Amino acid sequence: MALPVGNKLIDISIDLIEKLYVHLPLKRSMYAVNPIQRLRLLERRLNATLRPLTERQFYNEMLSIFSQMRDLHTAFVLPEPFRSATAYLPFRLEACTENGRRKYVVSELMSEAPRHQGFDRGTEVTHWNGVAIARAVASNAEREAGSNAAARHAQGLASMTIRWLGQSLPPDEDWIDVSFLPASRRSSKPRVARFVWRVFRQQSSAEHEVARASGRSVHLGMDTRGEVERQVRQFLFGRHRRVGPASRHFGRAGDLLSFMPEVFPSCRDVQTPHGRFAYVRIATFNVGDDEAFLQEFIRIIGQLSQNGMILDVRGNLGGLIHAGERLLQLLTPRPIDPCRFHFVNSTRTEKITQRRAFRAWHESIAQAVETGAEYSQGLTLLPAARYNDIGQKYQGPVVLVTDALCYSTTDIFAAGFQDNQIGKVLGVDESTGAGGANVWEYPLICDLLRRPGQFPKDLPGSASFRFAVRRVTRIGRASGLPLEDFGVQPDEVHEFTRNDVLKRNVDLIHHAAALLGPMPKQRLTATRSGPSTFAVECTNIDRVDAYIGDRPLTSINVQPGHIDLRVRSRRAGKALCLQGFRGEDLVAATRVPLR
Repeated sequence: MALPVGNKLIDISIDLIEKLYVHLPLKRSMYAVNPIQRLRLLERRLNATLRPLTERQFYNEMLSIFSQMRDLHTAFVLPEPFRSATAYLPFRLEACTENGRRKYVVSELMSEAPRHQGFDRGTEVTHWNGVAIARAVASNAEREAGSNAAARHAQGLASMTIRWLGQSLPPDEDWIDVSFLPASRRSSKPRVARFVWRVFRQQSSAEHEVARASGRSVHLGMDTRGEVERQVRQFLFGRHRRVGPASRHFGRAGDLLSFMPEVFPSCRDVQTPHGRFAYVRIATFNVGDDEAFLQEFIRIIGQLSQNGMILDVRGNLGGLIHAGERLLQLLTPRPIDPCRFHFVNSTRTEKITQRRAFRAWHESIAQAVETGAEYSQGLTLLPAARYNDIGQKYQGPVVLVTDALCYSTTDIFAAGFQDNQIGKVLGVDESTGAGGANVWEYPLICDLLRRPGQFPKDLPGSASFRFAVRRVTRIGRASGLPLEDFGVQPDEVHEFTRNDVLKRNVDLIHHAAALLGPMPKQRLTATRSGPSTFAVECTNIDRVDAYIGDRPLTSINVQPGHIDLRVRSRRAGKALCLQGFRGEDLVAATRVPLR
């Protein structure tokens, strides 16, 4: 390893971890790690005259130091040729529970994969290179940066068969021997198949594509490594991959076609014994425009059942924070109170918050010299009105489905869903991935710090960094609690079954439908019937309050059915706002443009 290159990477790492990385106090406390000391020791080893480190040894140590902080947001990204390469095996494993025991089942298989006798979808893997599969997954999980036990297991399982080499240690072995029980179950005798690790190389790094899709946003929240692997997996398996509920289990209605198929891969109604409900899968929040994202969601849900919605965000690794937080308002009649974001107090963050975009945080950081506080004041990323500028668009009950791969923006979305009491959270794991921060890419940090000598924009071989710079704290009943490392605990847990793995989540969807079935349904709509009159229809609502802007207009006790409402046109305002109450509970809201 060239000394100037390695020393520069270490110097940048130490400076940014010490003065910008927002979770350093938490990670030191929770995991008893000292990344700064490890970096200094690495620098000493790098400068040793006897047995100097090779380039690969240096990079492995850098990856290990960042990994031990248990933060997928904060990472060292290897240079080329590593960052354009992804190692993979031609199948995918998923965990399920059968007879009270966790098993590992092949859920996807590439068409060009070697066909070993009996190795197919549904095959149960028992050993991995002679090691019991549960132990092998657990050992692999310890090398991953998951923020809690559920997240580490999920990350460890995912990386058993796919690893983006820009941010992961390469496989130790050239091939793996898999012991398995055949999918046909005609024989209980284990068999062994050998698979060689393959390398998928992008012409341009998929990580660059991820960054370009989101722009150089200061409001990004995403597990970039996981997003790269998701995109590569979709390319490798996509031609033969079917997502969403199977029609043979949930009625003949097919998926709606979305203008954003990467974001909404499955949207349809599902017919269950508990009723007919909407099912919407959001695969990613990695969008460049939150307005277009919200409008497409509104268009989709307007064509689906209004009796209740199963909103499935499993495996969603995040993206644009605004896309997730502003989506919440569409699902509830109550005003959304968003999460709060904090900088760590340091000379670096004091300099950054002198800029206009971050000036709201500056005063509390400047006062830290006197107060001794570790973190700045917690503020929202956008003005409060931006989180409530559209209003409710879906009035039925909602169940949110999560897993331990839900990360960053999806963590923030799930926390907001729970803290604003929008509906129930059904998890297939004990928590979400626990990524509670706003992440900044190294080029953006360089632009904000404006120190080209100390922080060169172009690092050797396109190496890079990313750091969690603003931590997230929750609101409501969880007010002030950090999201990082803890995640969102579901209201109810669903143990993933073999049917879920092989029949496209059939048991999971039935579980979610069973939660939706007894929930009360309500409906409040209004259409213009004249220059100053509106026809209002309501179901399961006792009272309707009308507003223009923030000014009250009238309050009417109603019976289910039709109301004619007259509005004085001299009242100023862009929309007529109606709120429907059942008893004292606000249960539905709608807005009608006045112009």
